[in-house]
Amino acid sequence: MIIMKFGGTSVKNEQAMRNVADIIKANLSKKPVIVVSALAGITDLLEKSLDEALQQHDRAMKATVNKIRVRHTTMIDALFQDTASHDSLKYFIDSEVEKLRVLLGALETVRVNIPNLKHAALSIGEILSSRILNALLKENDIDSYFIDARKFMFTTDSLEGPVPIPEAIAKAAGALFPPLMHKHETVVTQGFVSATLEGIPTTLGRNGSDHSASLLGAALGVEEIQIWTDVNGILTADPTIIPFARPLDLMTFEEACELSYFGARVLHPAAIQPALEKDIPVRVLNAHYPKESGTLIINKSTDSGTSFIKSVAYKENITLITVQSSSIFIAPDLLGRFFQEMARYGKHVYAVNKSATRLSLTIENTKNIDRILEELPLGGEARIESEKAIVSVVGNDVQNNPQVIWQILRLLQESDIYPELISQNTSQISFMFIIDQKEINRTVRLLHKTYIESHWE
Repeated sequence: MIIMKFGGTSVKNEQAMRNVADIIKANLSKKPVIVVSALAGITDLLEKSLDEALQQHDRAMKATVNKIRVRHTTMIDALFQDTASHDSLKYFIDSEVEKLRVLLGALETVRVNIPNLKHAALSIGEILSSRILNALLKENDIDSYFIDARKFMFTTDSLEGPVPIPEAIAKAAGALFPPLMHKHETVVTQGFVSATLEGIPTTLGRNGSDHSASLLGAALGVEEIQIWTDVNGILTADPTIIPFARPLDLMTFEEACELSYFGARVLHPAAIQPALEKDIPVRVLNAHYPKESGTLIINKSTDSGTSFIKSVAYKENITLITVQSSSIFIAPDLLGRFFQEMARYGKHVYAVNKSATRLSLTIENTKNIDRILEELPLGGEARIESEKAIVSVVGNDVQNNPQVIWQILRLLQESDIYPELISQNTSQISFMFIIDQKEINRTVRLLHKTYIESHWE
């Protein structure tokens, strides 16, 4: 048994949906369980409709909902013309869109952001796309079964947001899927969509479909988890900067996590963890070029390699905060309070550098930062610098090899690029530093050419 997760770009239009059906048909011998995202752009429209409802922009909200309906009905008309599935799917779409209107109407009336109501509305995108895909598979003579993810993908309902409950997922999925897979060729379900044990709607957050696939794969103990997207795997660099960037054949889980954490736009970091714990390989594939081998992500590397660096990732819109004082003031309890405040305001701290009188750290946005700093007795002056970027070079050979760090720093200095904060120790497989955002392209090209392209045959 394998998991095949198809992202929004893989099912963005009628032809893409047909391609997905063909890919599934070619893999039926592997007993695939299908996890599908909403059509590309639909979750954005759903979020837009929620904002319009809260702001009581009734006309705009209705127009957005109609766009969602038309997008799906147009696909149904193209895929199921003159078939028995056409009318039943249209009826299903209309009934789900009506549920959406009711949910948005409630929000519009109370003008209060109710999380569970929001989760219920956002789930509709995946429910619609998975129904369409399931019907298309049947039209292609594939014995496919549809199941609502809320029957097995369970989360908590805490103030911090929904958190998966792996034990409950394993118990429910273990009872549901083996009999279904014995009886049918495949099962189609949704990513992103979840519920509490009491049946209250929740979701796993943006990019949650990868997490859904990994959680379900871990629960079922599958042979492989496949993430089908719109690139040929995890690349050596962002193709918008390096158009000729190549997909990596093999990576470790640790390398993939580092890349996704620091900006690589293929996998969500949380998607890796459940697979890692069960030692299940993850393969990243291109739904538009299914014959490509993609990138295989495994627990431990068997590739000694000669390149110091496998890939270069970056994250934009970073803010560097530096607190400086002439006295010894940055005690551990203050640092702990600082992190608590950052967490309370939803700030993600990416790197920290601390001395007796100086504290530097990076966050992804600056909203509420003045209020956070005012509430903490820092004992010194805080300097806030925006428009920074994190650059991370990743590869197992970076570990325990300080020469690589010195080479990179010398190379940057010779090119008049000056890192402002550096983070690395001998046990890490990545080297991270902060630069001005305007230097991203030049830095990525320089590192890629020196450490990656130089090793290509």
